[in-house]
This record gives sequence, structure tokens and C-alpha cells, in this order.
Amino acid sequence: MEIWLIFSLLSVLVLAGTEISQKISLTQKVNISAITNNFFVWTFQGIIGLSIALIVGQFSIDISQGSIIKLILISFVYFAGGTLFYSSYKGNSPSISIILGTISVIISSTLGTMFLNETWSIAKIIGIILIISAIFILNINNKEKFNKYNFLAIAGGICYGVAYTLDKSIVSNMSPFMYLGLMCLGVAIVSLLISFKTVTSESKALAIKNFYPMVSSAIFGSAFNIFTFFAYKNGANVGITDAINNTNIFFVIILEILILKDKSNLLKKLICAIIAFTGIIIIGLF
Repeated sequence: MEIWLIFSLLSVLVLAGTEISQKISLTQKVNISAITNNFFVWTFQGIIGLSIALIVGQFSIDISQGSIIKLILISFVYFAGGTLFYSSYKGNSPSISIILGTISVIISSTLGTMFLNETWSIAKIIGIILIISAIFILNINNKEKFNKYNFLAIAGGICYGVAYTLDKSIVSNMSPFMYLGLMCLGVAIVSLLISFKTVTSESKALAIKNFYPMVSSAIFGSAFNIFTFFAYKNGANVGITDAINNTNIFFVIILEILILKDKSNLLKKLICAIIAFTGIIIIGLF
């Protein structure tokens, strides 16, 4: 088995933990925005990344000007993606948002072909059609109205597709641990620059117990990012890696039932997950 594939599969396993932790954090009794929640999650991930880099002897501030510009850009893109996507958790179950967020595969595959010399094929087009079909089916409710939380998930997925492409272009020339630390702290700084009043005012209402799911999300998220970055370092295609990561939907559905006790729209979720999964596999393999 290819080394990059092993890292990609490991990233799938921990990603489900990130999503369930985020859902728990964003639906606590204390009502905080996705911006404030993500500020702390990004900060914790940044500290984890830089700490590991220091421990393993990979800490370095010798960064090229080009990488600095990309880090600034990706900080804004991840801020937008995280804010939009996780705001959808206020009204959606994680599984629904993740299915809608699979649009990131389309974006990352397209950008990977345009800027990273990755291949394109008829099979990928078929896969894209299947993903769009899953998104369309999931958006049809009893009143056939477009749910605003679904829109947030799709918009977040588009941003993530852009971010994943930038990830590969940067981490190829940098320690994955340093990149995790700098990128995550960059997003946290952008959160403060854009929403300082929101973050500071909402933070005052938080108790120690409110940080537990944030720390859990940061630990799982750090593991996910590190595994993904090592997959890129070992030659993984950004579109294929994104596709593989999105297969975590089945783990999320299981955890929703076991932990969140959420069995709502289960049949519809499974049908859409299978359709999206089929599209993801086609894109990933062909």
C-alpha cells in the first residue's frame, strides 16, 4: 500500500472525531458563534503544531516570501471556510453539512488540475455529477425551500476546496508541524482582526467545561491535518485526498447515532451519503 494512502486513511479516522466535537461545542447551552468557537480551536491547533515542531527539532522561522504570502491568503480562506461551514452546525446535523461540503472535492480537483498539474478525466466529471446530485437531493425538504444552513455548508465546502489546494502548494516546502502551527495561528489572528468584539464578548460567558469539546476538536483536527499534510508530502493528489477524507461521512453518521442520539432523516442521509461516496470514489480512483 502506498505511504500517502496510509496517511490519508488515518486522516479519515480522526476527522469524524473533529466534526462531532465541533457539533457538541457549537450546541452547548452557552451560545457562541462559530467564529469564537473556531478562534479557540485554531489557537489550540496552532500551539499543538508549533510544540511538536519544537520537540522534533523542526521549528524554524526561515520562511520564503512566497510562502508567507500564501500563509496570509490561506488564513483568510480557512477563516471564511470554517466560519461558514461550522455555522451550518447551528441548524444542521454534521452528516448533512458534510455531505453538502463534499463540493470541496469538485473545487480541489479542478484547482489541482489547473495549478498543480493533476490529471482530469471523464470519470471525474461523472463523479462531480453524482456529488451535485447528492447535494440537490439533500436540499429538497417538505417545503422544497433552500435551507440557509445548507447554503452555509456548501459555501464553506467551496472555501475548503480552495484551502486544500493551497495547503499542498505550501506544505510541500515546509515541515508539516510548522505549517500546522503557523497556518492555524494565522487563522486565529484573522478571527480577531475581523471579529474582535464578538470573540472577546462571547469569551466572557465561557466556563472551563465549555472548552472541553474545543480542545477535543483541536486534538482530532491537528491529527487530521498532520496526516493529510504527510499524505501530500508523500505524493498524494489533492483532489484524491480530499475525496478520501470526505468518506468520513459514514463514521459521522454512526457517531451521531451513538453520541448525539440523532436518527433524524437517517434514510435520506444514507442515500445521499452513498451517492456522494460513489462520486468521491470515482473521482479518487480515476
